[in-house]
Parts: sequence; C-alpha cells; structure tokens
Amino acid sequence: MATSKLSAVNTLLAIIGEAPVNSLNPPLVGDVALAERTLDEVSREVQGAGWSWNTMLYDSIPLDASTGQSQLPSNTLAVRFNPLLYPSQRFVLRGLRLFDRAKNTYDLRGSLGVATVGNTSDLVAEIVEELDWDSIPETGKRYIMIRAGRMFANRAVTSSSLEAYTSQDEQNALQILKRTEDMAGNYNFISGPDDMYGGRVITTFGPDILDR
Repeated sequence: MATSKLSAVNTLLAIIGEAPVNSLNPPLVGDVALAERTLDEVSREVQGAGWSWNTMLYDSIPLDASTGQSQLPSNTLAVRFNPLLYPSQRFVLRGLRLFDRAKNTYDLRGSLGVATVGNTSDLVAEIVEELDWDSIPETGKRYIMIRAGRMFANRAVTSSSLEAYTSQDEQNALQILKRTEDMAGNYNFISGPDDMYGGRVITTFGPDILDR
C-alpha cells in the first residue's frame, strides 16, 4: 500500500510518542504542524537533487515576448543544461528565471544559441520539478519519511524519542531509492546512463545527496 502523507506524518508523531491524527486539514498546531513542515522541507530537499521521476525535458523554454525573460513552472527546483549544447554554465537559474551569465541579463532573446519566435525559444533544458506527495514514488516517500523522522526527533524532543530511525535506516532507504533510479536511467558501467536528449553523454547529472 502506498504511503499517504497522513501516514507519514503519523509515523513522525509516533517517533516522539504522540497519538496519530485523523487528518491534515488546517489549522495544524504544535507537533503536528512541525511534523508536516519537516516532511515538506525534506521532500523539497530530496526532490531538488533531481531524479528521473521529477525531471522533465523541455525542448522549448517559453519566453515573455516583451521582455525576453524565461517563464518557468512555479514548482521549478533546478534547471540542467546539456554541457555539449550549452558549455561553461552560461545559463543559470535565479529564482524562477534563467539568467545569461555571459551577457549579464535575464533577456535571452539575443543570447548565443537561442532562437526565438514570439514567446517560444529553442532553448532545451531539463527542469527538476517539485511534485506533490502523492506523485512521488514509494521508494522516494520512504526515504523522505525516514530522513524527516530523524530531523523531527531532534527538533521535537532531542533525546527522548521512542522509535527513532537510525542513520543506517536512512542510508538503507537512500540506497534502495538510488537502485530504483539506476534501473530507471539504464545505467551502464561502460557507456554511462541514457540521457534525455536521444543519446549518451560524458557528463551525467545524477543525484548527489550522498555527497552533501
């Protein structure tokens, strides 16, 4: 059975010996509010690393016709460019807009390698999006819940946790999540992972949570 957000919050509450709740309808207070905030915080952190299930290929980044500024989805966490197409990290994400570091501007209409027609461009990128809880795969939910549980226990009661997860629990959940990611990305030790551009590239964009 898939882990619901309510179930995850109740798991966090059980760690500190609190009774479960029946819903997450606002207003939430006390430990319940803290548990949900911690879960949301960790979910955003984990998803920000970029996984196959929350990374979308955009082959035409929309631009505002009057300003030339990019228009990215409101749930954008990161943007990745193929270094073979756009070297030297020319375009970077600032807030929810792309910035041309070479020209020191948000206006991308005159940027090298970017052709525009009206409010569309040929700028190709992978956008890492923040998904709602129900859209996250189960392996991702479990890792988020375990990591959030450890953080929540420290924030709520310091040393009196009843069923706190251990660091080994967290690492085990992360390894399962990464194995699932490896299978989704068709990783190969000789040629590397398949990318989203129709071939294989030397540089990979794998999640780097283990190095944080």
